[in-house]
Parts: sequence; structure tokens; C-alpha cells
Amino acid sequence: MTKNISLTILIYLLFIHFCFSQEELKPAVESFENKSVIGFYDLSQDSNLSFSTDHYRFGQNSLKWQWKGDSFFGTNHFRPLSHKDSNLKYGNFFPTSPVFLIAIYNETPQDEEIKISFIKNENEDTYFTISLNFSGWRRIWVPFYEIKGNVPLKGKDYNYDYFKISTKANEGTLYFDDIVFSQYQDDRHQYPDYVVPFIKRNTNLGSDHWMPLIKHFEAIKALKTVNITDKIKKDLVAIEQSINGNLLKGKSYKKSLKNINKRFEKFQIKNHKNNVTGPPLTFRIEEEYFDSKQQGVLKTNDINDLGKLLKSIAVTYNKTINSKEKQELEEKFLLASRYYLDQGWQEGTSGGTRHHIGYAVRELTEAFYLMRNQLKNNSLLNDIGASLHWLFNLGMILDDEEKFHVNIDYLNTQSYYHLMLIFLTESKEKQAALLEAYSNYISITLAQENEEWGFKVDGTSWHHNGHYPAYGMGAFRSVPKLIHTLADTKFRIKKEAHFNFKRALLTTRKYSQLYDFGFGNAGRHPLENNNIKSLKQSFLQMALSGNPENTSKIDTEVASAYLRLWGEKDKKNNSFFTQKGIVKENLEGYFVLPLGATAIHRKNNWTAIIKGYSKYVWSSEIYASSNRYGRYPANGTVQILTKKGEKGNGFIQDGWDWNRYPSSTIIYLPFKELETELPLLMFRSEESFAGMAKLNKDGVFGMILNESLGTNADGDNTNKLGFKGRLKAKKSIFSFGDKLICIGTDISSVDEKNPVQTNIFQTFIKNKDIRVETSENTLINFPSLEEIKSNKKGKWIMDPYGNGYHIISNSSIKVQKKEQHSYHNKYSINTGKMHKKGKGVKETVGNFASAWIEHGNAPKNESYQYVIYPQINESNKLQDKISKDKSYQIKRADNLAHVVINKDNSTTAYVIFNEKVKLKTGVLNEVSSPSIIMIKEDSNKAISISAVNPDLNFKEYKKGKFINSSRPVSLSFSIKGLWELSELNSAISIKKKGKTTYITLESKNGLPTIFNMVKL
Repeated sequence: MTKNISLTILIYLLFIHFCFSQEELKPAVESFENKSVIGFYDLSQDSNLSFSTDHYRFGQNSLKWQWKGDSFFGTNHFRPLSHKDSNLKYGNFFPTSPVFLIAIYNETPQDEEIKISFIKNENEDTYFTISLNFSGWRRIWVPFYEIKGNVPLKGKDYNYDYFKISTKANEGTLYFDDIVFSQYQDDRHQYPDYVVPFIKRNTNLGSDHWMPLIKHFEAIKALKTVNITDKIKKDLVAIEQSINGNLLKGKSYKKSLKNINKRFEKFQIKNHKNNVTGPPLTFRIEEEYFDSKQQGVLKTNDINDLGKLLKSIAVTYNKTINSKEKQELEEKFLLASRYYLDQGWQEGTSGGTRHHIGYAVRELTEAFYLMRNQLKNNSLLNDIGASLHWLFNLGMILDDEEKFHVNIDYLNTQSYYHLMLIFLTESKEKQAALLEAYSNYISITLAQENEEWGFKVDGTSWHHNGHYPAYGMGAFRSVPKLIHTLADTKFRIKKEAHFNFKRALLTTRKYSQLYDFGFGNAGRHPLENNNIKSLKQSFLQMALSGNPENTSKIDTEVASAYLRLWGEKDKKNNSFFTQKGIVKENLEGYFVLPLGATAIHRKNNWTAIIKGYSKYVWSSEIYASSNRYGRYPANGTVQILTKKGEKGNGFIQDGWDWNRYPSSTIIYLPFKELETELPLLMFRSEESFAGMAKLNKDGVFGMILNESLGTNADGDNTNKLGFKGRLKAKKSIFSFGDKLICIGTDISSVDEKNPVQTNIFQTFIKNKDIRVETSENTLINFPSLEEIKSNKKGKWIMDPYGNGYHIISNSSIKVQKKEQHSYHNKYSINTGKMHKKGKGVKETVGNFASAWIEHGNAPKNESYQYVIYPQINESNKLQDKISKDKSYQIKRADNLAHVVINKDNSTTAYVIFNEKVKLKTGVLNEVSSPSIIMIKEDSNKAISISAVNPDLNFKEYKKGKFINSSRPVSLSFSIKGLWELSELNSAISIKKKGKTTYITLESKNGLPTIFNMVKL
């Protein structure tokens, strides 16, 4: 009996294995390389299926279908891909759904259609139709939840047992290749076009700025033109020449024809039977499932690579004077242009998806622009132009003005190319009409200060829901070119737009020293050469574009900044500006970027970049394989930079301990625990208090650090986030003259395993003998760890780069020199993922000196106080400074407020964390709201005040999602004595009662209100 049961089980298991094996034998993708596969396809009587080499994508064949009358073909020989087997870059972070992919080639357009159906139990469950009024290849991606019939819910699997293509057209021939029957894909990426216009029909298409829209392309077609004047014709010529000059300037393309021929051969583009053939011209092919057993060797021509080749051909053509070479270059260029169109990069097609396309087709656009006359002479200009008008969604500039929204991605990758595209049409009248619309669009969007993204009133550059200089750099390189190109024409950018962009551009030099903008605002690129060096030409172009008011041919403010940044190395422009009476700027003082929770203190040759975060400003950007350990760069950090930049001041990734960002208060964690489990994280706390005030050249920064609960600034996984250690602290940094006074109170954590620390510094040391001096001794040995005991008075440390630190509080200080082993920020310990830009470097090593304040495990109500003296350089100077420095006094440092007096200029600065706090220092009595206030007593009868309620007060439209526009918040406070405003200010309300003056004002965008008062 037992033997029979065992035999039955064995037979059953073999049957199950056989069934699964049979299912595995069915292809998930069909590329028609195995000719036996045609036997799995049914077809109607008047249909014929065959293999063809006339048109193909992967491999060497496609399936050729010829029919007459009502016809079909179909198969059950396929299988869907599971979520696990699909190519999903971010796993489960973004919503995904099953998608059908197919490539179709049509030689002869006709006003008919085919129907693609998916059948279950002999019932046509779902279907969609596509028109045949196109020629060339079309690659389409269609989510099953987007089509007709009994569709699955978004994100849900869908199994069907038969696939069918049918038509009622009288006759025709189509070619099919690379059918992926069902693959999970990111729901964001499938794009509608003229072939599949029904995709995303229930969404706001305009919210994806990469997506070409049919209505926008139709607007270009319907654009009305008028006769143009001779002046406008001259402007058109001048603009074209300016663009040409920008594209060819400084380009020493010594590309021989032999070299170009060699590169061209690799693309395998050929004329074949009156067709132009070659490997598929793809974009983001990694997002499609590929099976080499079905499709052969993965051979593609990437659109970016084609653009680079065509750019080389175009520039070489424009540089050479050899007529024979010109002819050969032109022939290759025209063949590649026809190939580009034939591969389905025509007007009205999205190729499945072309998201973030602007990064990939810049050289391609430049090449087509440079060869526009040759394209025109061969009747290709209008077709190429229409293709790029569609691809770049140029028609957006013709939309209703209320739908115009600034976007840094657009400004970076498309704005200047839109200007080029206007000239890829033969009609001068159409060029003029598009230019007028373009100028209007740019003028409106650049002037916008309160949009979700873009350039804010404080000069910050917003992208990915926050201040993000790395993205801003692209816009800062592109926009000055277009402003300069249009400056002396009828199409000049308007004053408000010019002013707002200029302010943002000039802000870059405030948060950079000399060129580096540091780790606090590096996004997902920490310690990776973040700088503004590439903006040299941009500053020069803006200086030569005139001022926003167009009353001067030179913008003296920008020119002055240019002289400080690049004047020493640019003798020509140095001389030119100097002769105009322009001198290089002196950029000392305190600068506030409240919408980036960033303050900058500049003095002599150093800059201190101070960084926090809040409910509205994210702490860092962590991606699946970038900045994996970036939890702490905004935990109240201070990065001191001289003109030598990050590397010259010891901020180097090799061996960097990601726990030790200077001045950050942190829980020191093993890297495996420091790395978040989420593939994407841009953490924002639930605290609205992070901001700053400034008065003259001094300023104050304050924040409430709270890791307990927060939201994610990107993706759908936005709420119920927090770190289990529940780290909390109240932090302030008072920037007075040559020093920064750092205070922390109310420091706590529930993590009993890992210590809480406040870092003082961490810097790379070039050799092991570099001195790190302390008040107890000079650290010479390597490695070494020294403790400066908590009861020692006058504790101080000198870091290897000349910065001095006076530790005032009764705290235990650790100072260390050692070889540190770390991980590259682009490598994930937990997933093993490595970004290609990491070049395979998983582990890093370097020698570092560091110091920190110990708060212990799971501390409660801990605190610290220390002073930074940047670039004091010598230990005896530091000791002397500490013993004699009576310029400041810390009057209060508790859980309610931090108060410090700057005796040098009679200024009292207050960081007040709670509402209705009573003060006993200076003239300030009481405040209504958490606030940051500075009061300078100019005399017995005059005071200057800088005050702000730092709450940005963005509107939350759903949990964790904000409209990134600040709304006013009120602040009321009282001061001793009877005072009145020295100048009328309608934004400030004054009331007097007894011997007290009550002041009420509104704060917006976190910017302090600065005003003067006189005593009655």
C-alpha cells in the first residue's frame, strides 16, 4: 500500500514538473528567429505568415503578415512574466503593472486599423486597436489596465491563454518583431502617441513634463502666421548665427574622415532593397525584457550614441573645406537621418516611452540644427523638424499661459534646444511666430517664484521638491545662452524673468567656496566634485546680456562676481570689465536660504555652509544605488571651506565615515544599519522649525532635529516614516564675525545599543604625521584615540586644516587619527547594487582625523556648547583667542531658547523653540511663536531688529505631499520701552501699552523682516 502511494506521488510530481517545464518552454518574448515557431501560430484562410529579412529589430528576422479581407493570426505559445522576472529598477517602490510590448513595421500607410486581442477561455477579454496610417517601425507599450474589455486592476496580474491580431482592412502587409507578451513595468513610463492615444487618458498628461502631447503638436500644425518685417528677418538671422557660434565655438574636432567611417560602420546602417536598415534605434532598452535565446545577441544603436556620431559628422562637415570629404560626410549624415526616421522616431510616436529624453538627444538636436540646410536640400528638414517638435513637446509654448509651470529639467535639457528647433522648419513666418511664443513662455516661467519647482524668492533652485544645485547647474548652463542670444532682438526675455533667473544664478556663488557647494546640498552626489566651475561662460553671458531693466549693455553686478570668480585667469575680460569701471566684488557677510534650510557665513577667505532640514525641506536624497549612507548631512552641519574647495579642506570620499559629517548630531551606527532599507528616501521631519535671521554681516541658524517621525519627499511611499533611534535635539549656530558659536540642548535617543554624538570635524590627512593639536597634547601617533576629559576647562582642538574649536561645555571629547574603511556612496551593502558611476569601487580606504562630543547611549536632555574659529591656523593664536575673547556671552541654552550676545556690536540673538516664551535678556520681553530674532542696540534711542517665524507653512494637500509655496505666518513679540518705526512699513503693526511696545509682523518664505526703531 505504501509503495503504491509513493508511486502515485512520484507520478504526480513528474506530471507537475512536466507541466511547469512545458510552460517554461513557452517564450515570454518572441523575436521570430527560430523558424519552427511559425507552427505555433493559427491564421485565417486569406492570411499568410512568413519570415522576412527586409525589416527586423533584434536578430535577423521579423514575422511578415500578408492578408486580404477579414483576417487574423494568433497563438497560445507564450507566457507572462512575473513581477520578479521583470526589469524593475526600483523594485516595489513605484507602482508597477503588466504591460504588453510589440514592434510593428508598416511600409504603406492606409486609413485602416488592426485589433490586438487577449483571450481567456475562448472569450475576448481585452483588446485595443491601432491605426495603420504610418510608415516605418512603431514600438508600443500598452498597460493591460489601460485597454478595453474585462481589464485587470492597476498593478494586478492578468493571465490569458490566447493572443490574436486581426483586421478588416481589404489587404495589406505588416511586419512584427520582439513581442513581449506581458511584463511588469513602472506605471509612470508608458506614453500615449498617435498610435496608442488612449494610454493615460484618465491622468493629467501635463504633469509629466517629458511627455509629448498630441494637443501640443496639433497646436504647432494649426499655428497662424503673418508676414514679417525686414527687422524681424534680420533678428532671425542674428539668432541663427548666434546659435551656430555657440555650437561651433572652441570645438577643435580633429575627427578624420577615416575615424568617422570607422565609427559609422559600427552602427551597421545600410541601404537594403530600397530600405534603410540597421539594429533597432533604442532608448532605455534596459527597461525591456530581453532573452538572448529568443532574440540573439543584444545589438542596438542607442539614440544618445547616434546623436554623438551625427554631432561629430556635423561639426566636421562645418569645419572642413575639402569638398570630397564634405560630400562623403553629407551622404552618411543623410543616410543616418533616414534611418532615424524609419526606426520610428517620427512625429507622433513615443516608442513605448521616452521619459527623461532631453538628456539623450542633445547632440542629436545640435547635429540636425547644424545640418539644417543639407536636410532642406534633400527634402528632409520638415520631417526631421516635426520629429523633434514632437519629441521635445515644442507645442507646449503655445498652450494657455495659466498652464505654464517652471521646471529645471526643462530649462536644463530642452529650453535652449527648443530655441534651435524653431529653425528646423522651412517657413520663416512660422519661425517668427514660434519665437514670439517661445520668448513669452520663457519670460513667464523664469519669473515664477511660487511654483512647485524652479527658482524661489531666496535664490534657491528647486527640483525633486527641494533646493538641488546639481540639477540647477544644467539650467544655469543653458538659460544664459538663450538670454544672451535673444538680448538684442525683438524677442528679448522680459525684465521679471531676467531678474529672477539672475538672482538664482548669483546665489550659486554665495553657497560655493570658491567653486564647491559642499555636501549639505549635494543631493544624491555627496563628496563628488559638486561645483560651479562649469558656469564660467554662463556668468560671462549674463554679464554681457545687459541688466534686467535693459538700461545697460553690461550687468555690472554679474560682471563684478565674474571678476572675483574667474577674473585672475581671464585677462581679456578682466581688462574689458576693468576699463568699464567694474571691480571684483567683496562677498563677505551672512546669507540666508530658508527654502533650503541653509545659511552661509563668509569671512576673509573662508565660508561656513550651515545645513538643516524640516517638515518642508528634505535632509538628503538617497537613491537605490546612490548616497546609500546619506542620513546625516543636514543634521545641523557646518562645513568650512576655503578657496581650495572640498578636497583642499579634507572632504574626500575615500574612507569617509558617513556618520561623521561635521557639527551633525547623530546616532553612530554600523554602515549596515546606517543604510536605509528603502530604495529611495528624502526624509523630512515633522518639525517646522528650521530657519535663520541675519542682521548686517552676522546671522543665526536654528533647527529642531527630530528623526522620530516624518515623510518622504519623493515617490508614493511618503508617510509614516521615521528612524527607530528617535534622535532629537535643539540646535543653533550663531555666526558672529570671525566665529561660529554652536549650541545643542534637549538631546535624546531611545537607542540603547549605539551612542549619540555631536561631530566636531572629520578631515582627510595626506600623511600620518600631520598634526592634530589639543589642549592636552599634540596627537602625533598614528593610529591614536585621545579623550579630552569633561572636567577640563578651556578645552580646544586644532584640526589639520587650521580650524580651531573651543569646547565650552562640560562634555567628553574624543579625538582620533586612523585609517578608515568605508563604502562608496554608490554601493549598497544590503542589496549589493552598485551604480555604474561608482566604477565598481565598493569599499574605500583613507586616513582621517576626527573629533566628536560623546552624549552616551540613549541620552536624555544632553547638551553641548563649542565655538569654531575658522582658519585661525596656529594653536598659540587659538589659545590666545580663547583666553582673551570676551566678544560674546551665552546667556541662555535650555529647551526653550538659546540666547547669545555679540558684545562687539551690541547685538543679542535669540533662537526661541517654543511659543509664548518670556525672555530676560536685552530689550526682548516675550514672543508669541517659535522664532529667531536679532536685536542690535545702535544707541540708547535706536535699535535694529531682524525677526522671523521660520515656519514655511506649505499647504499639505495629502499626507506627506506639499504645494511648495510658502504662506504667511504671523509673529508677535514685545520689547521693553516705547518705540516707533524709523520708517513707515505697512507690513509691521506697532502698539504701545504702558512701558511696552508690541510688534506684529508676517513672515513668508522664511525670510527675516529687518527694520529700525527709535525710542520715544
